Amino acid sequence: MSDDLRKNAHPGVFRPRRGRRHRRGRGPVRSRLWLWFLLSGLLVSVAGLLAPGDTGVAARTALQVVGVAAMAVGIRVNRPAEQAAWWLLTAGAGAWVGADLIWAAWYFTAEGPEVPPWIDLVYLLAYPLLVAGLAKLPGNSMRSRNVAVMADAMVVVLGLAFVYWTMTFNPYGGLRTLSGREMLLASTYPIADVVVQFMALRLWFTHGLRNRSYALLSLGFIGMAFGDVTHAMMLQRDETWSYGLLGNAGWLAWFVLSGAAALHPSAARRAKTPAARLTTARSLVFLVMACAGPFSLMLNLQAGSEVRPADFAVPLIIFAALMTFLVIRLITNTNTAHRRARLLDEQAADLSRALDEQQSLQRLLSYRAMHDHLTGLANRALFQDRLEQATVRRAGQARHALLLLDLDGFKLINDTYGHPAGDQLLIQAGHRLRGILREADTLARLGGDEFAILLEGVTPGEAADVAERVVEVIGQAFVVGDHSFHVTASVGLYMIAEAAEAQDVLRDADLALYAAKAAGKNQISVFHQGLRVEQLDQARITEGLRRALEREEFVLNYQPVVDLATGRIQAVEALLRWWSPDGIVPPDRFIPAAEENGLIVPIGVYALRRACVDAARWYARYGIAVTVNVSGRQVHRPEFVSTVLEAMRESGLPGEALILEITETALLAPGQDDMTRVTGYLSELREHGVRIAIDDFGTGYSSLAYLQHLPVDVVKIDGAFTTLDSGTDTASRQRHAFTQAILNLCEVLNLPAIAEKVETSEQKGFLRDMQCQLGQGYLFSKPVPAADLDRLLADAAADAGSESLPGPAGTGLRWSAHPRRAPVEGERLAG
Repeated sequence: MSDDLRKNAHPGVFRPRRGRRHRRGRGPVRSRLWLWFLLSGLLVSVAGLLAPGDTGVAARTALQVVGVAAMAVGIRVNRPAEQAAWWLLTAGAGAWVGADLIWAAWYFTAEGPEVPPWIDLVYLLAYPLLVAGLAKLPGNSMRSRNVAVMADAMVVVLGLAFVYWTMTFNPYGGLRTLSGREMLLASTYPIADVVVQFMALRLWFTHGLRNRSYALLSLGFIGMAFGDVTHAMMLQRDETWSYGLLGNAGWLAWFVLSGAAALHPSAARRAKTPAARLTTARSLVFLVMACAGPFSLMLNLQAGSEVRPADFAVPLIIFAALMTFLVIRLITNTNTAHRRARLLDEQAADLSRALDEQQSLQRLLSYRAMHDHLTGLANRALFQDRLEQATVRRAGQARHALLLLDLDGFKLINDTYGHPAGDQLLIQAGHRLRGILREADTLARLGGDEFAILLEGVTPGEAADVAERVVEVIGQAFVVGDHSFHVTASVGLYMIAEAAEAQDVLRDADLALYAAKAAGKNQISVFHQGLRVEQLDQARITEGLRRALEREEFVLNYQPVVDLATGRIQAVEALLRWWSPDGIVPPDRFIPAAEENGLIVPIGVYALRRACVDAARWYARYGIAVTVNVSGRQVHRPEFVSTVLEAMRESGLPGEALILEITETALLAPGQDDMTRVTGYLSELREHGVRIAIDDFGTGYSSLAYLQHLPVDVVKIDGAFTTLDSGTDTASRQRHAFTQAILNLCEVLNLPAIAEKVETSEQKGFLRDMQCQLGQGYLFSKPVPAADLDRLLADAAADAGSESLPGPAGTGLRWSAHPRRAPVEGERLAG
């Protein structure tokens, strides 16, 4: 009987702990422990096989015990995920070792040569445990549907069974007849081995060398099978020493390899289960297995033996089963190939469809990236590219033209009728513009209501003609639903006559567009170098304005408003001046820039606060009011009322001493909601005594009906109407008529009127004859600093007497905050 057998412990699978580090250098030693055990185990096995008698038996038995212990240590160290499988394998190897220990005890104590039959049966207890352990390893379950792996294992097992039968039971090989017990042992162990080897081969064909632990385990079971087969052949051929040596070598290899498998670090890794492939090496193995049985039968067939058909029943059954599984394997491989071919065809078709869809999507994305989603015209990116190409390829006398245009009045339509109406208008505008251009011209919507046109190979005259047609087609009515809209176009034209950067061309065309809008809109402006100079000048002014606020470079001058009949000062107007480091900047230069960039709001707040502080003492001493110009931007801001009231509160100036001058266009807000909101702000201020003067009356919309509804207390007649003279030409007569009409209207509405820019005594006389009672201009005084005005007021009071300039308790210039009542005699002018 076999002396020893070692436990084949298969390292289970376990998830390695992330971040676990080796401590004190023990990690590398632990990772090589399996190799030390394998090498030392093989050396001890060789020594145990060569040792004589009892020494050899003891050494081999001890090595088996150490192998089982190594398996247990490997499970504890590596902690595989399938620990139950490894413990079952360890238990199977332990059962075999237990049987070997019982056999060794009998060997050292028994006197007879016959081994008791029950000892042989103890070894069989190991096989169910080993099969159960192998079945629990990953991808090796009996319920696994991997037909290819199962067929591969069966081919090898059947081939080896064929060879085993011819070597052990062949009736024509001249072998001796086995006794009943010997026949049981020679057949029982190999049959049990068939199941174990089937599971071991499944494990090998599933994982191969991808998991070293499973590979070592599979090789160990091959050693076990080798030991069992040689033991059976030893019984048949009665060659105890040679077959016993080979059998012990196989069993010892099983235990050494099983212990090394459990100790190998790969036992801790969960192995992936790849698909079984019919490789060249595997096909050669199948060929050998198919031929080995018949060849072994031929080699063991003794000459002159009587052949009976029944004697070939077993090999034929084995061979037929082997061929069956080979066919199954080929069919499986063919089906797999067909499935893969179909899958590849499907994937190729899917890939082709995906490529077509991707190309379509790319074309769509490219189109959307380069075109405006609303109008379908080129967008800014595509136009920029076309413009860059045009400026690069311009050669010789070829000229290109760039037109930038805005739709004047579009914002009002968009805000009033909603974005859908505005979108439809933009779509129609794009169609109209496209209709007047050549196919080679590029039309783009840059955003909002801004369009751009690139004309290639045109003369300045041709470009101007296109610009005129643009203004013409945009000026025609747009019909959107039930509404008819009218907008105009402001066009900036730039001729590209020399090589230039695209960004510079766009900038200069934009300057021309800005000039067209500033000139009154609905017209064409051609770029010239002066526009760039103006832009640079505006940029310097804008930057200077920002510094001026920080450095307090703004000052206020004051110009008196006088009674035309008596010459007495009734009020003063605060006029803003900018003393920059480069000198005085006229208001007509910096006020438009401040309006455009929004700096007029903080500048206006500064002027209001300063004027209220200065006027507080003048009102306390002389009872005169101060008028302060307010920008349209200020009036539309929600905090406008609070800003005015705070300035009055900080300075101590009462409401009746403050008059806010607002231009006619600022009062006439573009939208009904805006106008209602502005009117509400002004009405709230009037409740605090503040009066509202409409400035430059007659130069804006000049709709006299507005005066009946707007919260206006004073009308300031623009100087264009007050520059009266004694001429009899048509222009002089018209100015007289307009001025008289405005004064008559103010008389009817009980609105005080102030004539601006009174510069000659003749003008003063005409205005006084027209019953205009208040005037302002260089005839009376230029705008002067606050200190000079202090002296002017003091001198006037001293010359005329204190009653001429009454204090707060007197009458002064106190126009009523409720001008719609009938005036008291003298109140309109003198208060």
